[in-house]
Amino acid sequence: MSPEAPKIDPERLDGRLEALPGIERVRAAAAGLPAYLVGGAVRDLLIGRQRADIDVAVEGEVAELAHRLGGDVRAYERFATATVRADGLEVDLAATRAETYDHPGALPKVRPAPLADDLARRDFTVNAMAVPLAGRPRLIDPHGGLSDLERVELRILHPGSFADDPTRALRAARYVARYGFSLERET
Repeated sequence: MSPEAPKIDPERLDGRLEALPGIERVRAAAAGLPAYLVGGAVRDLLIGRQRADIDVAVEGEVAELAHRLGGDVRAYERFATATVRADGLEVDLAATRAETYDHPGALPKVRPAPLADDLARRDFTVNAMAVPLAGRPRLIDPHGGLSDLERVELRILHPGSFADDPTRALRAARYVARYGFSLERET
């Protein structure tokens, strides 16, 4: 992606989602579950960038979706996450959640929460978008990530973002180098 504003058309989300390797398997396994493609996977779909892994948030337990996907499952109960590897496909699963931090840089304490809270806890607006895996794909963008993508601007979601997770500063530098983002003034 160049520093120029990319031509992003959310109406092309359908075709781009269908072209994501392994997504048919994930969508079939997620049938009947409140599951969403989230984060960098959505960002990369919108800008037309290929990616190897799939990030899915589930409102509820991830175990059922992990089981349905089959393959090798590595669960991380403390964070309500799992990674599934099956037939060359890698899927990162996470229960939708809210996070609190005892002090800057501490590991988060997580608790179940709806998708809206999960998106609000993420690092940057461009990673705080989701696409439901059931039905016709549509963009869920409560924090203006699409607009920031179009401006090629990186914006944190809240003032305490870097204190909560200092590695976000490194991620910001990586995104500036990889995607050509400029940092929003407050970021």
